[in-house]
Amino acid sequence: MKNIVYLIPFFILAACSSKSFPDSKWEDKQWTLVEMTGVPVQISGTNQDAHLIFDAERSQISGSGGCNRIFGPYEIDKKNTLEFGNIGATMMACQNSAFENKFLETLKSVRYYQQTGGQLLLKNGEKRVILKFQ
Repeated sequence: MKNIVYLIPFFILAACSSKSFPDSKWEDKQWTLVEMTGVPVQISGTNQDAHLIFDAERSQISGSGGCNRIFGPYEIDKKNTLEFGNIGATMMACQNSAFENKFLETLKSVRYYQQTGGQLLLKNGEKRVILKFQ
């Protein structure tokens, strides 16, 4: 019985481990943006497509806004909540900066996530899908 008491904290810590969060399964996967606020996004199949890569160990994202490299922190919770911190970007001149600016602004509105099949759906505070990745 005494040994069980010592194991309880271990199980509590294991349950809180970041490896039990879904972002650990997203590690090093490139999530390519295919839809923003209900509008399909044209993709080329290259690294120039707007995309996110999650680093679950550091709770950081990297990726592309379609032209510039992007990076920044995120917080995820077991209650399917996801929020991005201040997202930074390189400052190259781009032909489609309006698209990239909208993508970065939309990331600020993310509050929830849902992974279904091969897609990652990011939702706003009203739980409406605002970004769809695959």
